[in-house]
Amino acid sequence: MMIILLLLLFFFGSSLSQQPTCHPSDLSALREFAGALKNRSVTDSWFKDSSCCQWDGVFCQGSDVPGRVTNLVLSGKGLEGVMSGSLGELSELRSLDLSHNHLKGELPAEISKLQHLEVLDLSHNMLSGPVSEAVSGLKLVKSLNISSNSLTGNLSFVGVFPGLLMLNVSNNLFQGEIHPELCSLSSEIQVLDLSMNRLVGNADGLYSCSRSVELSVSGNYLSGELSERLSNLTALKSFLISENRFSGLIPDVFSNLTQLEHLDVSSNKFSGKFPSSLSQCSKLKVLDLRNNSLSGSIDLNFTGLSDLCVLDLASNHFSGHLPESLGHCPKMKILSLAKNEFTGKIPVTFKNLKSLLFLSLSNNTFVDLSEAMNVLQHCRNLSTLILSKNFMHEEVPRERERERERERDVFLYGRRRIVQKTE
Repeated sequence: MMIILLLLLFFFGSSLSQQPTCHPSDLSALREFAGALKNRSVTDSWFKDSSCCQWDGVFCQGSDVPGRVTNLVLSGKGLEGVMSGSLGELSELRSLDLSHNHLKGELPAEISKLQHLEVLDLSHNMLSGPVSEAVSGLKLVKSLNISSNSLTGNLSFVGVFPGLLMLNVSNNLFQGEIHPELCSLSSEIQVLDLSMNRLVGNADGLYSCSRSVELSVSGNYLSGELSERLSNLTALKSFLISENRFSGLIPDVFSNLTQLEHLDVSSNKFSGKFPSSLSQCSKLKVLDLRNNSLSGSIDLNFTGLSDLCVLDLASNHFSGHLPESLGHCPKMKILSLAKNEFTGKIPVTFKNLKSLLFLSLSNNTFVDLSEAMNVLQHCRNLSTLILSKNFMHEEVPRERERERERERDVFLYGRRRIVQKTE
């Protein structure tokens, strides 16, 4: 037993002796960074202990030089103040994560000296000013997240990252156009989020993003028509372009986008017919076309869309009868068809929508309220049903008159909330 104990003490002591000693230049850089912060509750111990490789959020593994800091991860630590340019002296740094803090001011240009940096996450702070000078030297960066700040300028800096896999600059104040060779220069990019900025121009800079899985430019001032080159984006799982000024037809090229799971083109100025090739996107989960000027009948076979959970076609000019196949989406939870020109009866197949939670049919010209209620009573999970401004001059079925007297415009039926105005 004594021998085993001595061996354990020997190996434990050896492991302690192998702990790298903090490199003097990194120690100085980290203390200068901490000195620029207002709230030092996290970094107060840095001025008392020189073993920086053992500090919380500081890591020294992975460098050929012992004691060099390779990762600085201080996400959500309540840091306040400005970012010191001394961070640029951490020349072996591979990952810098200061996200979800209260840092403010401009990005120090010295960050550009971090030529080994692969991950930079400064999201959810209060940073402001231009970006280009601070990131232009990050030739090896693979993931760049500077979202949810007040950063300004254009996106011309994006083209300098040949190995970039993920870029998120959403929720800032960037202006100008999307770089026309955005993905030609960063050919490996898989996730691109430019949403909630002030970008203008068209979407031409996106069509070369052939490896991209997620593309979002929602909440900008982009305009023009979508090109049939959209069919080049065969790896897409998520394509979000809502709240822009796009117009014209939605290209019917979705037979090439068989990996698509989420399509949101809502709140634009699209016109024309429903793109029928969407029926070949068998993995589609969310389809949002609301608030456009789309028209015509819904010529889509929904039978193959077994994973569809959300379908929102509200505030368009769709007309005709609802397709029977729409009732063959077993995972459908939210279905909004309000403010269109649909006619006829609610399809009998709607009784199969067992997962349905929310259904809005308001402001159409549906008929036969009694039959509609007979069908929809099979939707046992339905919690909100909005039928207002349909079934003109029809009486609420007698077996429900008592509920109608109790509450004129809203009455409860089982677990469901039903809104019905027969004006």
